[in-house]
Amino acid sequence: MKKFIKTSIVAMAILAFGLIMMNKSNAQESADVYLTVNEWTLTITASWSINLWAVTSPTVDTDLSWQFSADSFYVTDYKWSMSGYYTTIQVTDLTGNIGTTTYTIPAANVEFKSNTATANPHLMTGTANSDVTMWSISTTYTAINSPITYFERNNNTTGGILSQYWDTPRVKVTVPAFQAATTYHGIITYTLYEPGN
Repeated sequence: MKKFIKTSIVAMAILAFGLIMMNKSNAQESADVYLTVNEWTLTITASWSINLWAVTSPTVDTDLSWQFSADSFYVTDYKWSMSGYYTTIQVTDLTGNIGTTTYTIPAANVEFKSNTATANPHLMTGTANSDVTMWSISTTYTAINSPITYFERNNNTTGGILSQYWDTPRVKVTVPAFQAATTYHGIITYTLYEPGN
């Protein structure tokens, strides 16, 4: 008999606890919510032209330098993927004509340098991504007769951070001694490659 009474008391305590919990609970359902933010494009933009001032044909090699206008070169990194990209800068020979004769200032005489003191470019808009760098374009002049890496984000680095970066670089042309007097023209090519390295 004692055993039965003890069992009954325990059962009543459990029932009372269950009633208390039912009174404090609310019905609840859940549903998944999905939102897709689409990837934008990866783009680059550069100034259309630069004009170095006129100089008298020198008797010794003479350097002319010029700074591009603000935000002359930039990259819009709206690339979600962790596969990166890189850009390059390269120049052609500068050529000019006198009559039917063509004269040349070699591309190796054209140098380029970044206007920032670090490997990280200036942030124009968005959120900075420390994986976007300008390692190969330093604060010292570098010949751009062959492609030199400019802005870059390597593969398997942070993606999904939307940012736009800029640089206001300088260009220097070494005019050889006794260069023929005419107007010289060349092309600086800014190229985007993806995926990156």
